[in-house]
Amino acid sequence: MPVADEDLSHLKVVCAGDKMSFEDFDPYLGSYIGDEREFALVLDFDGTLAELTSHPNLSAMTPEMQQTLESIANSGRVFVTIISGRDVDGVKEKVGIRNIVYSGNHGLEVLYPDGTRHNQGISEELSDNFGKMIDHLNKELARDGAWVENKKVSLTFHTRQVDPELIPQMEARAAEIIESYGYRVNKAHAAVEGKPPIHWNKGLAAELILKSSFDSNWEQRKVIFAGDDTTDEDVMVAIKGFGRSFRVSKDANVQTNADFRIPSVTSVYYMLKWIEQKVRD
Repeated sequence: MPVADEDLSHLKVVCAGDKMSFEDFDPYLGSYIGDEREFALVLDFDGTLAELTSHPNLSAMTPEMQQTLESIANSGRVFVTIISGRDVDGVKEKVGIRNIVYSGNHGLEVLYPDGTRHNQGISEELSDNFGKMIDHLNKELARDGAWVENKKVSLTFHTRQVDPELIPQMEARAAEIIESYGYRVNKAHAAVEGKPPIHWNKGLAAELILKSSFDSNWEQRKVIFAGDDTTDEDVMVAIKGFGRSFRVSKDANVQTNADFRIPSVTSVYYMLKWIEQKVRD
C-alpha cells in the first residue's frame, strides 16, 4: 500500500518530553520499512543529531549518538547523508563518519565519500560581494553578543547571546545589509542567514544526492528524514508521499510538512537505535 494512502492520523501525537524509547518507533517505521533490505536515512545536524548551543563550535553529538549512526552507516544496508546549514567541511568534521555523503550550506555544497564535490554555481558579482557583506556586518553589528559566522558561500548572523530587547532591531538591520549586497535573507533559530539568491534548498539537495547515488527511480526507495528547522521543511516536502519524515520540536502546534513530530534530540537517538536494531536483524 502506498505510504500516502495509509491512515497515519493515530500516530500524529507523540510522547511528551524525552520519555520515548526505541520501541516507540515500531508503529512509525515498522510497517513502512517492513522487510526492505536497503533504505536511505537523511538527517539534519544541529538540533537533530546534536543539541543547539550558544555557539556552533560547542555543538556535538553524544558518543552514543555518534556510535549508533556509524553502526548504521557501516551496516551496508542504509545510505546515510547529512544535510546541514554549516559549511560542508565543518559538518563532516563534527560528524566524523567517512563513508557517508555530506551536504553543507543548506544544500549548496555536497561532498561524496570519494572526495567528489558538487557546488551550486554562484555568480562572480555575488562572490565579490560576499567579503564586503561580511565586513559590513562585522563592523556595524558584531557587538553585544552578536557575531557573524562565515560559511564561505553563505553566512549566519547569530543573536543567541544578545539581550532580547536588542534582537529585533539588530536582526532587522542585518537583513537590510544582507539584501543590499544581493543575498537572500532567511530567519533561523536566534539568527539571520544570508544565502545566494539561487533557487536551491535542502529538499533539492536531497533529490540531487539520492538521484546521483541511486538512479532515476530513487523515489521508489524508502527514505527516512529528521530535521528541526524551517529549512528542513523542504526535504519533508520533497519526500512527501513515499518517505517518512520527523520534525524535531517540543511545540505541539508547530506548523510542519513532516509526517510526525518528535520532541527532542534524544528522541532522534531512539529512532537511530530502532534503525540500528532493524539492520542487524
